Amino acid sequence: MLDMHSQLTNEFRSFLMPLEFFYSKKNSSLPDITPALDSAIPETERSLLAHDKDMTSTLSNHHNSDLYIEVLHSEVNEDYLLRMVVLKTLSSNKPVEFGAIGIDIAKLNDEMVMEIKEGFKPLGKLLEIYNVNYISNPRGYFQIKFDDYISEVLDAPLGGISYGRCNEITDSEGFTIADIVEVLP
Repeated sequence: MLDMHSQLTNEFRSFLMPLEFFYSKKNSSLPDITPALDSAIPETERSLLAHDKDMTSTLSNHHNSDLYIEVLHSEVNEDYLLRMVVLKTLSSNKPVEFGAIGIDIAKLNDEMVMEIKEGFKPLGKLLEIYNVNYISNPRGYFQIKFDDYISEVLDAPLGGISYGRCNEITDSEGFTIADIVEVLP
């Protein structure tokens, strides 16, 4: 049987690294993920994904609510933090995004790193609060079929289809602050 993920290029697989890290820790295969052109994504999802802004502000504006994160899994060493999260609205606790992120915390100030490690405010909000000059660089879009895990955390139908993006946040000099995989419910 052909592995569904064999169709992913090595480059695209590298964009999925934060998500793949946590799935491999659980000895689980990634859900079915197929690269997609932004033009092939339905209009509503495309407006939420295909832009060069952070997802926190985009989703906060779309849902008319501040957001917070619920950390599902986290790993940290002195310079790098990986975590899998669900973003939820503060007004109704509605899940609005599932994500996995790798953050180079060595590039950020100590107060911001402390808040990142507290695990309540999304990175996009912290970048705004701490006036970090950054560039959002979407690297690829994809279609995803919800597995048991993502279905549960997003309160979405098992086997449902949605869309996501792989994004890189860089500082003004082009150094990577974060690699992010973002999935809409």
